[in-house]
Amino acid sequence: MYIKSDKNKILLFLKVINNLGNLINRVIKNCLFILSVPLVAIILYSVFMRYFLNMAPRWSEELARYLMVWIGFLALSVALKEGKHIGLTIGIQKLPPVLQSYATIISYFFILFFSLFVFIQGVAMTKFVFFQRSPAMFVPMWIPYSSVPVGSLLMFLQILFIIVEKILLAIFRISEDKLI
Repeated sequence: MYIKSDKNKILLFLKVINNLGNLINRVIKNCLFILSVPLVAIILYSVFMRYFLNMAPRWSEELARYLMVWIGFLALSVALKEGKHIGLTIGIQKLPPVLQSYATIISYFFILFFSLFVFIQGVAMTKFVFFQRSPAMFVPMWIPYSSVPVGSLLMFLQILFIIVEKILLAIFRISEDKLI
């Protein structure tokens, strides 16, 4: 009875972190859509102005670049959560099935440490450019540069949730189907 109670608590905890990861994903996807609309509009406007009126605005290229950088870094955690990152699975697939799960968890730890490293370096880089301004729009440079720590922090959280989930599922021998 004691083990069954623990299993239910673990299952509840896993559902909570899975739902939290899904909530983060939904919020980020909405942000990605919100950032994509002006990106497309700005690029279309810039192309029209450059090729039809021969008057390219200086600010459009810079703003489009910053929006694209934000979209890229935010999309990292969405791709990670949905398992859509490019990965080298050939080596892992050649291992025996028992070792495949261990190798996968080890690779997740590499991603965890990498995202933590990128977060720390991104914070340092953002602090370094805090008082600088962009050349065309005079936007504080900490705004585009902060996409690095924000994106890597979100990636860190998603991979941490995935690691905790995989380890607890393995320890308590719970099927992933029970999380749905």
